[in-house]
Amino acid sequence: MVSNKEKPKFKLSFFREISGTIRAISSLIFLILGLTLTHEVLFGNGPIIGFNTVLELVIASVVAGFGYFIFPDLCIAVKNWIEDIVYSAVQAIVSDFWEQQSKKITEVRREKQLKKSQEEAEKKVKDLQNGVVLDTSVLIDGRILDIAKTGFLDKNYIVPQCVLAELHTLSDSKDSIKRQRGRRGLDVANKLKKYGQVTTIDDVSKVVGDVDKKVTMLAKDKGIPLMTLDFNLNKVASISGVKVLNINELVDAIKTVLLPGENVIVEIVNQGKTNSQGIGYLGDGTMIVVDGARDKVGQEVAAKVKKVIQSKAGRMIFCEISQ
Repeated sequence: MVSNKEKPKFKLSFFREISGTIRAISSLIFLILGLTLTHEVLFGNGPIIGFNTVLELVIASVVAGFGYFIFPDLCIAVKNWIEDIVYSAVQAIVSDFWEQQSKKITEVRREKQLKKSQEEAEKKVKDLQNGVVLDTSVLIDGRILDIAKTGFLDKNYIVPQCVLAELHTLSDSKDSIKRQRGRRGLDVANKLKKYGQVTTIDDVSKVVGDVDKKVTMLAKDKGIPLMTLDFNLNKVASISGVKVLNINELVDAIKTVLLPGENVIVEIVNQGKTNSQGIGYLGDGTMIVVDGARDKVGQEVAAKVKKVIQSKAGRMIFCEISQ
């Protein structure tokens, strides 16, 4: 592209090379025009002041001089002026065109970005609506992983950043038990991604308080349930109006149902608190207390159910040895 400084130099060089010919031709044309017009207009009816031929030559010479010295430069100036106008107009049109295109491109990009942000926000809201907040105790317990493997709990697992931070703190603890619990919780959170959608959010980072308060506020603000095994957190969340899911309650709900009067075979594994009681367990972990089985540790006995006691801590079945 030729710069503005190079452009005039090219013009001047070009006209300097051909200016002699152009000026001679222009001078000759103006000389002929001068003689013709002078003779026809001024001296057509005869001489006005005499010396008509001399005056015609003088006037024609002046006109010829105009044609040699002024008219070519005037033509060049007009030509340059027209070129500058055309160049400026084209430049303005091109500049305006690219400016409009740039605005359109920017607007399209902005609209795409806005649409993408809206879609992500809608997806996040949708995920949260079908989500359940997991607290530290659930991840450390690990049974949520077994539940997720079965596919019965079709939920988006919401793991707050504060819960992960607490697990990291535990995993770095000098206490071996705490360190093992923290690492187990992190491992469960990572493995959980294979069996369901796991979303980590940090919407409660500005909430002042401990982890329990933060997860409770998160579940309440989003209107989604909280899963916990912590008894105190269960109570606080319930009082705050948050729906609480307790894995122990789920386990109790699917345990084997035994009614008073039914018979059951159970292995006595330990002695009870009283002199006559023996302790055994069903396959789902339910404790069975059998009267008259204290001396039968290590043996299987046939027992008859007397009563079933259900509590938040679990279920206990009291039996007596069948006769």
